[in-house]
This record gives sequence, C-alpha cells and structure tokens, in this order.
Amino acid sequence: MTTLIKEFSSIGEFIKDVDSTLADYRRRLGELLRRLEDLRVKAEQEKRLKELLSKLGGSTSGASANAIKLKTINLVMNPSPQQEISALEEAVENLNSKITTLQAMKKDLEMIANAEIEVKVSAIYVDGLPKTLFIKIM
Repeated sequence: MTTLIKEFSSIGEFIKDVDSTLADYRRRLGELLRRLEDLRVKAEQEKRLKELLSKLGGSTSGASANAIKLKTINLVMNPSPQQEISALEEAVENLNSKITTLQAMKKDLEMIANAEIEVKVSAIYVDGLPKTLFIKIM
C-alpha cells in the first residue's frame, strides 16, 4: 500500500490532477485490454491444440504446478495463456474500478470548484486514489 500527500492551490487544480490520472489510467486500460485480447487468441489456439493432441492419444497435465504463492506475490513460471488471462482480467477490473471511482469523485467536486471559493487543498492518496481531502479556506 502506497500513501502520498499532494498539495493543491484550488479544487480546480486538484480536478486537473484527477483528469491527468484518469487519462493515464485509461491509456493503461487500453494497453491491458489489447494484450488481453491477444492472450485470448493464444489461449483458444492452445485449447484447440490440446484437444487435437488428446484425440491423438496424448494426455494433458495440470497448469498450476508452475504457480507459487508467496506472502505478497504470486509467481508463475512459464505461464499458460489462461494463467496470464486471469491475472490480466484482475488487473483490468482493478484499473476499471479506480477509473470509476475517480470519475465519480471528479463529478462530486466539480460543484465545489464552480463555487469559486478560494481554498487550499491537501489530498491523501492511498494506492493511487485520493482517499481524504483537506480543504482550507484562505
């Protein structure tokens, strides 16, 4: 968990920072979705190949033998396309959740920004998302 404090001279400046973060998250999401689609194609090809080999008398072994769960991270050596897809889907869901949260936050704060009250803002970020805003009237 990463925690960070940022200072802003106004709510509008904070919203610009949120916009910048949203743009970055959307770019990352697009990259993840493109990679996910490529992996899905590979997984389908692997599935067809395994089915063909199975019909020819071959056997398939479990893929989880290459996965090791440590306290803070999962290690996967020579991952199957399906293992990569699962991990990427989780990352996509997490990033999409952050985007949704930031969009809702921005919408709520735009009303305050439009009031044109002179304030100073401190934001406490936890894992890339603002969790608390301290607004001080100047």
